[in-house]
Amino acid sequence: MNVIFLDFNGVLDTYYQMNEINQDNLNRLKRIVKETNSKIVISSSLKNTYHYCGRFSQHFQEILNQLISEGLEIVGITPLAEEREQEIMMYLDAHPEIENFCIIDDDYDMELLKEHLVKLPCQSEEGQMGLDDFHMHMAIDILKNKKEKL
Repeated sequence: MNVIFLDFNGVLDTYYQMNEINQDNLNRLKRIVKETNSKIVISSSLKNTYHYCGRFSQHFQEILNQLISEGLEIVGITPLAEEREQEIMMYLDAHPEIENFCIIDDDYDMELLKEHLVKLPCQSEEGQMGLDDFHMHMAIDILKNKKEKL
């Protein structure tokens, strides 16, 4: 199984419309999923309200509902750890059925998983437009070319 570890902010939104899903960015995500037969695992820090409060924020739930309504299959959510890279590694350890993966994120550098990382400009950088064509093609390449899994 191919998996995309998906951050929301800085990936699906833009600097000019933060916290709103940009339809072009969503369409690029859908193209990655379609071309690589991938499923989605949520790695966004928006999930942390569940770990801290036992429930997801309304904003998180709205994003999740929109992704599902667009036909994207959400198969999991990373656990809570000190670093996002640790969360992803924990998820991978618990799911040996994952054959290949990419991480789409604007926030974190991941030394151990850098060959799987599609690092976008940070959400707070003026002009940041989220998941653009360049990064979409990078994700497709990672998912089509199996890399060594830790």
